Amino acid sequence: MLRNPRYAGAFCFGRTHPSKHADGSLHIHTLPQEQWLFLVREVHAGYLSWEDYEANLAQLRANRQAHGEDRRHGPPREGPALLQGLVICRRCGNRMTVGYHQVKGGKRLYPEDRCQKEHIEEGDDKCCQRLLGVGLDTAIADLLLAQLTPLAIETSIQIHADLQAQVQEAGRLRAQQVERARYAAELAQRRFLRVDPENRLVADVLEADWNARLRELAEVQEQAERQQVAEQRKRSALEQQAIADLVDDFPRVWNDPRSSDRDRKRLVRLLLEDVTVLRQEDAITAHVRFKGGATQTLTVPLSRGHCSSPELIALIDQLLEDFTDAEVAEQLNGRGWRTYEGKPFTAARVLSLRRYHQLKAHSIRLAERGLLSADEAASAYGVCRQTIMQWGQAGLLPMYRVNDRGMVAFPPPDEHAPRKHAHK
Repeated sequence: MLRNPRYAGAFCFGRTHPSKHADGSLHIHTLPQEQWLFLVREVHAGYLSWEDYEANLAQLRANRQAHGEDRRHGPPREGPALLQGLVICRRCGNRMTVGYHQVKGGKRLYPEDRCQKEHIEEGDDKCCQRLLGVGLDTAIADLLLAQLTPLAIETSIQIHADLQAQVQEAGRLRAQQVERARYAAELAQRRFLRVDPENRLVADVLEADWNARLRELAEVQEQAERQQVAEQRKRSALEQQAIADLVDDFPRVWNDPRSSDRDRKRLVRLLLEDVTVLRQEDAITAHVRFKGGATQTLTVPLSRGHCSSPELIALIDQLLEDFTDAEVAEQLNGRGWRTYEGKPFTAARVLSLRRYHQLKAHSIRLAERGLLSADEAASAYGVCRQTIMQWGQAGLLPMYRVNDRGMVAFPPPDEHAPRKHAHK
């Protein structure tokens, strides 16, 4: 019923084309509408209009997962890839597909966009281009949050139109239910009027059936009216307020942990038409096209997955000479660096990178420069630990942080070092 135009009141011929294989088997090909031999609309009364029939076909094409020349973006799925189905390869113009890398037994998924249409169709060994989608998704999310103000009104109008369409569809279904009940009541009436009055047994049965159908019609009409009033009240109060809240507090809705990946994808598709990307040696150029025709070009540093760039490792090695892990993370965030996930650095992340790349800790570097721990400095200066700490806090003796747990180091004694009881 969804694909056959006869249900829309049309006559057609030539929707399929048979062909024989070399082994003699018959294969039926479905042809596109423009290749049909005949198509005459409004030949007879249909179950649905031609506009509804074409709308159903468009929705089916949009919902396809892996078939067709250009399946557009398809329905939003459960995965974390924010731009699923919206990414277009700038080299060949084909729509890129999404794959996921599983980490920690599938508990975490990292998306990867791949342009592999020619790889699938022609059997080539290489994809046109492939790139990790974490950095690009983060950049697009930041762009949408920054561009919310000029796009908020258009988004709210689209959401309101979708809500209106849902209400109209529900009203149409209720009207059909009432019409079926009215037809059943009228049919029962005609049966009762055609019966022979002398046959009282049959007349009593048909009269009871007629009364039952009339009661069903009254119940259906009353229920439809109640639902219509309730939906009008709900739309005028709750839904209007929800739209206003979305416009005023879009970042809260976006970052709400209750918002699923599928919900965020729906929001993105209300704002974006597509994103054309080109992977270069050290960056990704993304041409973003908004709904309505506005465009913007972004340059995103190339995400290397779990492999941090050599420049980042060299910078961390340099910063560890003067800073602890937490201070190094603060320095990196201040300079605009992000992890491979597009998130700010933390002390735990710096510690992980330092251990993986076998970089010396800040405490070891201070010890190699001859600095002493608090106990060693107290022994060298001939004072107790409390005194050496008081000297450092008062500024009488230089004090260096060793780690993020409050441990400190001091320089060895020299001729300018403070002495015990020197202040008395």
